[in-house]
Amino acid sequence: MGLPHVLVRFYTNPDGRAARRTTLVVLALLGAFYLMPALYGALGRLYTPELLMTGRTDAVVLSLPGRLIGGTAGEWLTALVVAGAFAAFLSTSSGLAVSVAGVIGQDILRGGVPSFRAATLLAVSVPLGLALAARSVAVADVVGLAFAVAASSFCPLLVLGIWWRRLSTTGAMAGLVAGGGLASAAVITVIGGGPFSGWTGALLAQPAAWTVPIAFVVMIVVSLFTPGRVPRGVARTMVRLHAPEALNVDRGDWRPRST
Repeated sequence: MGLPHVLVRFYTNPDGRAARRTTLVVLALLGAFYLMPALYGALGRLYTPELLMTGRTDAVVLSLPGRLIGGTAGEWLTALVVAGAFAAFLSTSSGLAVSVAGVIGQDILRGGVPSFRAATLLAVSVPLGLALAARSVAVADVVGLAFAVAASSFCPLLVLGIWWRRLSTTGAMAGLVAGGGLASAAVITVIGGGPFSGWTGALLAQPAAWTVPIAFVVMIVVSLFTPGRVPRGVARTMVRLHAPEALNVDRGDWRPRST
């Protein structure tokens, strides 16, 4: 929730009804996609059991097509899988890099093309360093850890920001720092000091199980103690977000002001 390459689906929706329909379609497509890894794993246990014995389970992605079909057709299918994987890697990473660089360039740096170029180097170099340090961690585990960081920061902010009118700016920042910081610390610990066993290994392998509730609690508690930091115009924003489009109410001017 909140990942840039998912949110970008809403940029071309003309109204709220279309955005909600897009949400349902995207959720259905993502749900269908995430059934495939389980099916792929089940087929891998049947056709490439030696990979499970040696721990090289990531190699099933490339080995399974040849085992299923074999011959030239199996080689072509393997090539298709590799091409699709590289296309997915590049498209997702490019979208994330552009999104992160845009935020850094506009909100932290001075803005403009030079700031965007500098922000792009920063947005690419930091993940590249982490990726090189995480070569010993399975790809699926790395993806799950990245999702955990997003879930621990974006998810509480979006849910409370959309549905709870008492969320303050101080509470939002505190929750982002707490949830995102703890999840990032867990990721760095797994990359730098793993593998871990027992309860410690389980909690570090799935940090979202405890960092997401912590982020929610921190945002709520800090917001209750800082009611003066609630942004002005929250009531109108809630009406704009939740009132049906067919209802004739004053939603305010949502269009950006021209300069």
